[in-house]
Amino acid sequence: MKRSLFTILLSLSGALAVWYGFFSPKEAMVKSNPTVVATVVSPNRTLENFSLVDSNNKPFTKASLEGHWTLLFFGYSKCPDVCPRTLTTINDLWDHFPSQEKNLEFVFVSLDSKHDRPEDLKAFLNRFNPRFNGLTGQEEAIKQLSKNCSIYSWEGKQPETGASIIDHSATLVLVNPKGNIQAFFSPPHKKELIAKDLHTLIKGS
Repeated sequence: MKRSLFTILLSLSGALAVWYGFFSPKEAMVKSNPTVVATVVSPNRTLENFSLVDSNNKPFTKASLEGHWTLLFFGYSKCPDVCPRTLTTINDLWDHFPSQEKNLEFVFVSLDSKHDRPEDLKAFLNRFNPRFNGLTGQEEAIKQLSKNCSIYSWEGKQPETGASIIDHSATLVLVNPKGNIQAFFSPPHKKELIAKDLHTLIKGS
């Protein structure tokens, strides 16, 4: 399915957001020498506390991110193209990155909490990898977490069908074991390059 011009513009605006104005004056977005595609946040950005529910219907807060590395992606289960494509890439990455079972988790945050119940997310994510976790909950809590992670979204219409869709950033967010944002991976996503940078960032911490 072809992406709408609206979606392409959103991707471009998301990339620009990484570099211009959506970060506090104290943050520097840098491509550190060891990384290939990751944009490292220095100093690491503090994630505010939040309260959501995961795809196993268990509470999930900032504390749930601590003690291990986490790769976050924001989307929704009815997404026609960007989410399935990204999840397929991440699933391939999981096979490409052997140490992930010990120290790296993947969490999919729903931007459509009105329709994505925990069981919906579980069924959706199981199509790609049963180890992937999903988050849903109160709309305001998701909006706050999205903003904290510089993820932007809004509702639109598919040009071909007129069906409602949610255009959203396709950025992957790397959270370190302290529960803070370490780096961003902007699309297009290449599993080999992401795996290389994850290895560099995790081993170098």
